[in-house]
Amino acid sequence: GLSDTDAAMVSAELTACWTWRQSKVLYSFDAELVDVLRAQAEDIKDSDVLPAELLLHLPHPCVYVKAPGLLEHTDGFFAWTDYDVNRDGAELRIQWLADDMAHTFAQVLHIADGWTLHDCLTDTARHTAEALGSDPDDAGDLSAKDARVILSAVQLLLYLVSQDADVTDAPSAPKPQRTPQPAKTVRLIRDKAGDIDAKDVGVRVGAAIRKARVRYEQRKEAAGPGGVKRPHPRRGHWHHYWTGPKDTPERKLILKWTAPTFIHADDFDGENVVAYTVRRDHPKQ
Repeated sequence: GLSDTDAAMVSAELTACWTWRQSKVLYSFDAELVDVLRAQAEDIKDSDVLPAELLLHLPHPCVYVKAPGLLEHTDGFFAWTDYDVNRDGAELRIQWLADDMAHTFAQVLHIADGWTLHDCLTDTARHTAEALGSDPDDAGDLSAKDARVILSAVQLLLYLVSQDADVTDAPSAPKPQRTPQPAKTVRLIRDKAGDIDAKDVGVRVGAAIRKARVRYEQRKEAAGPGGVKRPHPRRGHWHHYWTGPKDTPERKLILKWTAPTFIHADDFDGENVVAYTVRRDHPKQ
């Protein structure tokens, strides 16, 4: 009795809950880290060249990312990779959860071998246009708003798969106790709230960014007009490279994140420094 759209939404919610239920890993992002990663999504070109393959290697089959404020009126989102039978290819599924837990809504990003994130956005837009009955040749990229929304989620997922990501066990998170199981039984299903494996993301890096931002604001206020080099922020950005011999199983794609910096935040204006000559009149005892 459901429309195709409603049936697809219910199926997506069911898939998210069933898949996440196997591990129940929750990544809670530091608010400062969320802000700087979201800022990177504002500049879509910064992520255009990143290989989409990175999104096929999430830490778990389905993760829940808790990031209140990333998108208005949401608590966070489920994320997993799935197989799209309609186009015979992989896709990243993002299932946003309302902050009152009353409903979810989905976004999809198509993925294929050798594609960049820009290719993913373009192909997703084309298929979306076809589904809506529009001319796919006129679709272009996703709308700037939709692209920023899904890229804001993608930025957080990229951080999780990046090298040296700041991820730690939440201090109060109780760890589920596994009991020996016969080989043919189903996997352990975690149904208790205490079974959630909570992770804190960006505790150290978020604190460092906050500290640098405070210095930046203080220096900016003190600089005033004139020839002083005013401090200014520089956005965080991604670096990626391959390791290992080509065409071998050892070949691996590495992603690194460079945190935002605040240029001249720690500089001092020499003209404002008063120098005093200190003489020692008596020999050191």
